[in-house]
Amino acid sequence: MALAGGEKPVAELVDTLGLAQSTVSEHLGVLRAAGLVRSTKRGREQRYTFEPAPLEDVTEWMATLEAFWGERFHRLGSLLDAMHTADTTDRESET
Repeated sequence: MALAGGEKPVAELVDTLGLAQSTVSEHLGVLRAAGLVRSTKRGREQRYTFEPAPLEDVTEWMATLEAFWGERFHRLGSLLDAMHTADTTDRESET
């Protein structure tokens, strides 16, 4: 990520990313609206900084989903193991 190293001016981001200034500015606007970057103006220069805080909510949400689905998959695995054991037992009793 181009902003991982700290605050950068738009011109430096344009050079780093190899994109048109208008494209970089458009993407920065979207990231700013999402709260993922903060901009400050120094003279005529806009400088941008990465803001990771909004991603913490996503990380917490994903951890909750991981725990939810982990438990469900564990229960499904136990059920399939029990069904396999019952099927094997049934076959053995038929012979």
